[in-house]
Amino acid sequence: MGYSVHVYTVRLKPSWPEEETIRGIRVSRLALPWRGFITSDGFRSVWDVLKFTTEIILELMNDGDYDVIEANHCPIIPTWGSKLISLAKKVPLSVTFHEVWHSHWYYYVPYRILAPMGIILEKTLKHVPDVAVAVSRMTGERLNRYLGIGWDRIRIISNGVDLELYNGTNVDKDRYKIVYVGRLLPHKRVEMLLQAFKIVKEKVPEAKLEIIGDGPLRPKLERYSRTLNLRDVVFTGAIDDEKLVVSLKAAGIYVLPSMREGQSITTLEAMAAGTPQIVTDFVSNAAVELVKESGSGIVVRSSPRDLAEAIMKLMSSDELWTRLRDNGLRYVVNFTWERAAKEHLDVYQELIERRLKA
Repeated sequence: MGYSVHVYTVRLKPSWPEEETIRGIRVSRLALPWRGFITSDGFRSVWDVLKFTTEIILELMNDGDYDVIEANHCPIIPTWGSKLISLAKKVPLSVTFHEVWHSHWYYYVPYRILAPMGIILEKTLKHVPDVAVAVSRMTGERLNRYLGIGWDRIRIISNGVDLELYNGTNVDKDRYKIVYVGRLLPHKRVEMLLQAFKIVKEKVPEAKLEIIGDGPLRPKLERYSRTLNLRDVVFTGAIDDEKLVVSLKAAGIYVLPSMREGQSITTLEAMAAGTPQIVTDFVSNAAVELVKESGSGIVVRSSPRDLAEAIMKLMSSDELWTRLRDNGLRYVVNFTWERAAKEHLDVYQELIERRLKA
């Protein structure tokens, strides 16, 4: 569209170039991490985050002028680095929030004593953005309730799905295949899915489960699967986009037992794949919003029995499965990246106009 865009990100591997142009976008990769940015426990390396933040501040101070700065809210410290540049150069700052953790810090940090520090640090973000972009209505409400950001500074812009990628892939459906997609972290509750699958397997022997994603809990979950004597469970680890499309389109049911989602792109991707969804009813799970609004899946209480019964219900009812699939396919056409880009551009133009009037 003729705009100049410069992305600053982390150089995770020495083989990656420090500077690159991708589809007209200049990409600068900074801060080759000391510890790989993610520790052996699967959590962020604080030292690497501080190193990246320092380099971001130096780069932005010395690298010309900008009309607007866009920052991701996580990790938090580089967001504050962006704020310093915003103040120094008098440039408006938009921050995109993919979720608000609040009490869920207790489910993330390796030591519970660190959770209050995380909550306090997250609350400081109230003072950072000129505009806070939330990826869902629920995330916007949590920004307002827990961080104290006024609705006058909040804009709701959903994430998108590459619909062409899904529409251009043809795969035969296996109605008895269940798929999970996501990081293997405590709040995702994948152990409950394994418990539910054991119940399903006893009544539907042909059922299969594919767990896509990686994370610190993977070894523990694989051991737990063996403890339950489960057959037909595959842990794929992380896979690329093309393989993900094939897996989602081949599955009959997508399950997300997570207790916290800021929106859940994978739920939208399941809709694009024509795969009905089952999600668990937590107040901090924005995937529930998507499923209820679209009528594309089932929302269940957080228990292995309820999850298993919903899975078997979808496997046994052609009418229900087809209706949920069709609802999802109709709903997800509104979630394109082109729409998201246009809505972000509107926010940036609003910030620029406000700056010129000041």
